[in-house]
Amino acid sequence: MRSDANSSSNYYPLFDYLRIILSITVMLSHDGLIFWSDGGNFAVQVFFALSGWLIGGMLMDASKADLPRFYFNRALRIWVPYYLALGLLICASLMKDTPTSKWVEFVFYKATFVYNLFGTRQLTDFWSLMPLDGTGNHFWSVNAEEQFYLLVPILLVLIVPLGRSLLLWFLIAAAAWWLEIYASIVFGVLAAVLARKVGPIHAFAPARVVSFGGVVVFSSALVTGMDYYAWAPLLAICIVLLLAVPGKPTPLGKFVGGISYPLYLNHWIGVFAGHALMGPFGMRDTPERQLLSALLNIGIAAALYWLVDWRILAMRNGWFTPERGRMAMWLGYGVTGTGLIVGLALANLP
Repeated sequence: MRSDANSSSNYYPLFDYLRIILSITVMLSHDGLIFWSDGGNFAVQVFFALSGWLIGGMLMDASKADLPRFYFNRALRIWVPYYLALGLLICASLMKDTPTSKWVEFVFYKATFVYNLFGTRQLTDFWSLMPLDGTGNHFWSVNAEEQFYLLVPILLVLIVPLGRSLLLWFLIAAAAWWLEIYASIVFGVLAAVLARKVGPIHAFAPARVVSFGGVVVFSSALVTGMDYYAWAPLLAICIVLLLAVPGKPTPLGKFVGGISYPLYLNHWIGVFAGHALMGPFGMRDTPERQLLSALLNIGIAAALYWLVDWRILAMRNGWFTPERGRMAMWLGYGVTGTGLIVGLALANLP
């Protein structure tokens, strides 16, 4: 996610192209066109580092009075396209599946942004009871980011100065890396805190050399088969810092960056459509079908961006009031809190 400001001092145009590359990587990985088994997951790790860097930086500059605007913007930007994607998945599933209690459970987890906590662990055992045999499993990453949006403002804005302590974030990052718990997004926040404390470290020539060296070293570590979950977060944050070059937005960059979120959410649609169109001709698993699916997905993402995402971004400033911002904040905590309570209760059932 990016800062809403478009000035060259806090806008990073290369991130627009990075977003679309990452979304396409996830799409191609899910369609069997990327043969690195962790390819799709690594794209998500870079997304996480990107969010940590941008949102962490935004919150480091925010005060308590800014939080209603923050939550309002996040709610419109994330929730509306997400719930639309979830609704499309549910409708498609109801045309094929017979809902069971387990099916409802998985939909509930996704609707309350806790699927990453309670749903993914059940994928192996219950994939056939999930909507469209586990389609939409990639929603776990959006759920993780939503939890990040709810938790990090508490530290960076409400618990000041402790929450902005560089030592605290070094400790959190070390624990996240050691325990393999969303280390990429924490590294992004740590880098943002560091940049606010000591200056724009990503812009210093020595730091850029270090970031480039990190990309080379950590890429080599992954290529040679070293522990993925240890090295992927380090590579992800190095990529983000290397591409954190301030500049002005361009129409092409804003467009491809803009369609990346609807493409990420809805890239299953093109695959299903391609199967339906070419399966009867024995071309279900052919390169031609995969190309058709990719083109359909990009077209669908562009349409959704124009009809939904772009219009939300264009109008949300006029929709905002502090009361609506506070409502979005409490709704976010309430929805996710309800999902957490129900998920823990179901997990403890015999």
